[in-house]
This record gives sequence, structure tokens and C-alpha cells, in this order.
Amino acid sequence: NENTIALGQCYSYAYMQAVDNIHNPRGVKIVYGTVDEWDGKRIKHAWVNDKGLIKDWQTMELGTSNWANKGIPEKEFKKHWKPKIFKEYTPSEVVNNVRDYKKLMAWDWPKK
Repeated sequence: NENTIALGQCYSYAYMQAVDNIHNPRGVKIVYGTVDEWDGKRIKHAWVNDKGLIKDWQTMELGTSNWANKGIPEKEFKKHWKPKIFKEYTPSEVVNNVRDYKKLMAWDWPKK
């Protein structure tokens, strides 16, 4: 169904990007927060900010936008998705958190 969003894939994508960038972290942040859905609801999401270019599973793997396989300029991402950031991490922080907490997300996020 074209109106279905694959939820949860963004977390594993963000983790794999952290692993891929652990030895070359310059300018790469793994970001966790919420974004607006088209129906006005907010959903939890994870993305990579690679020096101002936003990469997430939906864009880079699923290819659901004009920026498919290229990444979204940060300004456009903010305009369309209105992200609210819970937390930003370096690649090594993400890898360490997954190892320590045994889960892909929500290590020290706000409770609400």
C-alpha cells in the first residue's frame, strides 16, 4: 500500500551508518527525534546528518522522494518534516549505546 510507511527501519539504518562511520566520524551525527507525518501526527524517527545532508532509510534505501539515494539538504528536511530532535550522537556513541543497552534506540531519551 502506497500510504504505508515502513516504521522502524530507520533505526537499523542509522545504526549501520554509525558502524560505517565509526572510524571517520568527521561531521557525521546520528540523530533521533520525531518528524511530522502527512496526517499531522508525529512519529519517532532516526536519521544521519552528514555535514548538512540528511540521510535516512526511507530516502536512501526505499527511495521515497526526489532525493532518493542522494540525501536531503538539511534545510529541505526541516521544511518538509519539521523534525524535533531528542538527541544527537557521534557514530561511536551509537555503537557503544547499542552494545551497552542491547537496543537500537531510546537509551536516554525523554520519557514523553
